[in-house]
Parts: sequence; structure tokens; C-alpha cells
Amino acid sequence: MQRRRIVFLLSIELLVLVACAGSGEDSSGLAPFTAIVQADFPVELGAGFPVAQLTKSATGSAEIGQPAPNFAFAWEDGRGAELTSLRGRPVVLNFWATWCGPCRAEMPELVALHNGDQNVVVLEVNTQETLAAIRPFAEEFGMAMPVLMDESGDLRKVYGVRAMPTTLFIDAEGVIRARWAGLLTGEQLSQFVTQIQAN
Repeated sequence: MQRRRIVFLLSIELLVLVACAGSGEDSSGLAPFTAIVQADFPVELGAGFPVAQLTKSATGSAEIGQPAPNFAFAWEDGRGAELTSLRGRPVVLNFWATWCGPCRAEMPELVALHNGDQNVVVLEVNTQETLAAIRPFAEEFGMAMPVLMDESGDLRKVYGVRAMPTTLFIDAEGVIRARWAGLLTGEQLSQFVTQIQAN
């Protein structure tokens, strides 16, 4: 009788330990990371090239007037952030690829925005390319803003990006206020940024 009770208690403890250990992911479905604020993002090239990951709350449409689908981006050192953690500041979310001529043409304007306006967060999302291809491009243009690697293309799909480049303009409340597919001129970029700063 005593032996059965000990076995029973040990079984319960084992079940509790397994439940606490989990599957290596948190309740959001992401690999666990230590959340950091924007001020703590790496200041190196591409802000260290974090990898984009969808969150469970990434469902929904990426239409104008709707909240931007949430996603996370994490670094190899175990730190990360989510789009929702940037609330309070407007976000320019630019999808691009190294093979895209218009992406190359507009990148100096986006870099200038990142360097010149600290109140706007510029996130560059590279779609389905390797770091070996991304890094030389980032070096050429001096891309110090976060360059997110959408390795699977899942982020591109959630945001309905069909052409490169595509840029979304998200206000400080996290709502998409404008979307532009194709080359952005400096004047257009300035107008869209003014729009999301006004909201």
C-alpha cells in the first residue's frame, strides 16, 4: 500500500514537471525569447538581422484601417521583440528583396528616414533570402535599422505582399493607415510618414 502511494505521488510530480517544462514554446506559439525594448536593439548592421516569427495573434487582414497583424522578431542571443511592443510610435514596414531593382532605388530614402527621424520605427523585412545575400546589400546601403529575415515567407503571406517592394504605414496605435506597392519616392515617403504621425 505504501509503495503504491509513493509510486502515485512520484507519477503526479513527474506529470507536473513535464507540464511545467512545456514544449519549448510559450503560449503565443513562439520559441521563447527575452523581450527587449527598442532602445536595447543591437546597433550593428541590420540591427543584428533578427528572424521574423508569426504570433498566434497574427491572424486577420492587413487592410487599411485594420490593426497590423502582430509578429515577433528574435536574435540568436535569445532576445526579441514584437510589433505590438512598438506601440506609441509610428512604424514603416517595408518588404523587399536584394534582386528587386525598385527596392534598391528606394532604399536610400528609407535609410535616410531611419537616420533622420527617431520618432518613426523603420522595419525592413527581407523575404526568403539568406543572410549571405542580405548582408552585402545592407552594407552597401548602410542599413542600421532592423532588417528582419522572413525566412519562410509567412510574414509576407500574412501581410498579403505580392510584389516587391511593398510598404505599409502603421500609426502609433498599431493601425495600418496606408499601403504602397512599388517604388516610393522621397516625397511619397514623406507624405505617408506625415499621415501616420498625424493619427
